[in-house]
Amino acid sequence: MPEHEKRERRDMPTTPPADAVMPQDSAAEASVLSAMLLSADVLQEALTELSPDDFYVPSNRTIYMAMRTLFDRGQPVDPISLADYLKSEGELSRAGGSTYLLELNGNSFALASWRHHAEILRRDSTLRKIITASTQVTALAYDAPEDTKEVVDQAEKLILNATDSDIKSDYSTIESVMQDLYSELADMAGQDKKFLGVQTGFPGIDRQLLGLRPGQMIVIGARPGVGKTSFALNLAVNAAAKGATVAFFSLEMSKAEIAQRLLAAQSGVSLQDIRAANIRDNQWKLLLDATIDLSRLDMMVDDTPGTTVTEVRAKARRMLHGKGQNCLVILDYLQLVSPPSGGRRSDSRATEVSEMSRGIKIMAKDLGVPVVALSQLSRQVESRTGKTPQLSDLRESGAIEQDADIVILLDRSMTDEEAERDDRPDKNITNFIIAKNRSGPVGTVPLVFEPGKTKFIEVDSIHTE
Repeated sequence: MPEHEKRERRDMPTTPPADAVMPQDSAAEASVLSAMLLSADVLQEALTELSPDDFYVPSNRTIYMAMRTLFDRGQPVDPISLADYLKSEGELSRAGGSTYLLELNGNSFALASWRHHAEILRRDSTLRKIITASTQVTALAYDAPEDTKEVVDQAEKLILNATDSDIKSDYSTIESVMQDLYSELADMAGQDKKFLGVQTGFPGIDRQLLGLRPGQMIVIGARPGVGKTSFALNLAVNAAAKGATVAFFSLEMSKAEIAQRLLAAQSGVSLQDIRAANIRDNQWKLLLDATIDLSRLDMMVDDTPGTTVTEVRAKARRMLHGKGQNCLVILDYLQLVSPPSGGRRSDSRATEVSEMSRGIKIMAKDLGVPVVALSQLSRQVESRTGKTPQLSDLRESGAIEQDADIVILLDRSMTDEEAERDDRPDKNITNFIIAKNRSGPVGTVPLVFEPGKTKFIEVDSIHTE
């Protein structure tokens, strides 16, 4: 470790001093209250920008809450009205008495710098929340639970909530809201962007789903070998190319294998040739261009095996923090997710999968992003005459169907003989079956699968080229 880092670490306090007090500034609090009493405009702005927790001194917090109540009732906010209201509530002495209210009303200098003093209040309030969150994190650690990943997840959530709590969105008039909506609709109509969430990059699928929306759990099920992972990687690249941030969790393939598949799909060079490093001279330019294009995408890959839903949620929160709502989480695949470490193991695998499915749905809501979870289908689809997958084929648990907002089933003929049957997809055609869609229609979108490139292309897109 460099010497300057050692010095910084030695200088960094590990425990607060014995006489430490919570961050607060009583003079700044009084100044803001004075400005609120002296100006109706300041009163309205301060009531919008501040909250009772921003006032540390109990008397100041009591006065602020009384001001807010009188304002909400449409009553005048002045020292006499405040004193009368506080007296009726039995809070006048707690607020410092009538004398303190008159003192606040006499500080005419407060109007000049109330905004700066309000910033001081918000800063100290945030610091207090961080201290409180840190205390809670310490208590969690001392409890020494068996599942430390759960503690890490809760700790990150507490800290992030504390640091984000001072970010407030400005109010908007209905006029501005409607104008923004009209402009957005005009822009979407002009650019043919009729979607409400993360785009999949497949026009027919986007028309059906209108994008993948925040809080949605999307399940993609297929038999082994049909191309679940290939489709998920195509989806990840397409979404990232449209401006989304993508967190891809692979519990089956390594980062190197994923990189090989991405490079094959992007460059058009055969996956087999990439794996064997059998690259012809005229292909190096294709590989270089594809590598540069993929490197520009806001996409992160985690290939940790045996991970739990709790760990995925904690990692995803860290990856996507500050990225907004245009984000996507992809999990490959659900049946490889491990039960909570150290927790009570369920008697049946179906019960465990149900718990993990519920955890993924909660994760989608908690993170406020769409979560795509791949799933295996049960073997019974192989024994059916038609072999077309159904919702009931989702392996090991009906809870997956229940929790999911959207269920997509991939169906492809695995042999030439199967493709020749009238009730099966043609060769190299994969039917993208939207079997469940809470927010829209169900239907089927045909895709062409190019096995050598591990790439899906919409049939209609080929016809229109």
